[in-house]
Amino acid sequence: MTAEIKSPSVGTIVEVLVTAGALVAAGDELVVVESMKVEIPVPAPCGGRVATIAVAPGDHVEAGTLLLTLEG
Repeated sequence: MTAEIKSPSVGTIVEVLVTAGALVAAGDELVVVESMKVEIPVPAPCGGRVATIAVAPGDHVEAGTLLLTLEG
């Protein structure tokens, strides 16, 4: 099963908290998006291994932009 983690809103990537290959649990924070001076942590919806990371700090994202994928 592959889960696509997408940005909840328009903003800028402040921090990527995981690396490719890392194991994460449901609820772990994966990425922090800043939108209108508010930092929004993006949690893992399920446990799994980080398969790909599609963004880096400083990247501008739209709502629904792919941030990373998890394999479970």
